[in-house]
Amino acid sequence: MLRCLISVALVASALCSQDPTAPAAEQPALPTANSAEALQLVDIALDKLIAYGRGHFATTEGQDQAMFRDAGLPFGAQDTEVDGGWHRDIVWGDADGREFVRANGRMLAKIRGEWRLRRDKLAGGAPAPFTLDPQYLLTVLKRLPDEARAVAHVEAGKLKGKPCTILSCRLAGDVALEFADSGAIPEVAGGIGGAVIMGALGGLGMEAPRPELDTYLAFFVDDATGDLLRFAVRSYQTDEMVAGIAVQIGGAGGGFLEDEEEEEDEADEDEAASERGAVTWRRGFPRIKAKKNQTVLTYRADFKDLGIVDPPGLSSELKALLRTR
Repeated sequence: MLRCLISVALVASALCSQDPTAPAAEQPALPTANSAEALQLVDIALDKLIAYGRGHFATTEGQDQAMFRDAGLPFGAQDTEVDGGWHRDIVWGDADGREFVRANGRMLAKIRGEWRLRRDKLAGGAPAPFTLDPQYLLTVLKRLPDEARAVAHVEAGKLKGKPCTILSCRLAGDVALEFADSGAIPEVAGGIGGAVIMGALGGLGMEAPRPELDTYLAFFVDDATGDLLRFAVRSYQTDEMVAGIAVQIGGAGGGFLEDEEEEEDEADEDEAASERGAVTWRRGFPRIKAKKNQTVLTYRADFKDLGIVDPPGLSSELKALLRTR
């Protein structure tokens, strides 16, 4: 009993000796935009993801098409979600309950419990969605020219409760087109009018003019580990071919994919500020209002279980079909 009383007294004494007004541990200082330190933080996160070589991802794609923005359609634009993972040259995913596996230019889709060879169709004939290939994306990002890899904006944030540093790059002109053409991210959805014009020009042996792209890349880096928690893209495509084309049915149109951790009232304030000429940033992107002839792609990929996942169990025969081991 005496020993217990002494222990309680020592604990109480230690608690009383602590300063209740002592400040909490400070967050690490943010690197400044356009600095070597900011670029190094991004490079380390990318290199770590490459070194892991495997993990799980969850992607969400949203398209705010200029032609349909104010159409007031009875159905809203649906985000495309894929849950999946990668292990060296194998990428797998689940889109609305439809499973598939890709490797070396081939795909297997699970049809009524069996894996079958498919090019671009899932169970029930549903079209296969754009599927992230993390290793390919990382290769494309590492090969961007130095001027495009400069970090234009830095901010502190949180992602699913984890403190992180958000670093943003901007791609424009030929660099933005090259990044889009690489296929590392989904295409910006085009309009019907643009597709018709491009088809007509193709029949005449002429190339349609390329659209203008303004693309922002955001890297969410875990402050504790340096791991890449999220990679996000917002791309504004300006296409004069659809400037005078719009589908009007009546009612209000929808917006594009928003970050689940943003506050709507603050987003409204930022939109008003952008109309006054002041641009603010939030969660890696500038808050700017899309023009009438701009279609906006928003795409994000969240990563977890890095370095500790295995691919779906496939027989030797199925691995041979995918040309993998």
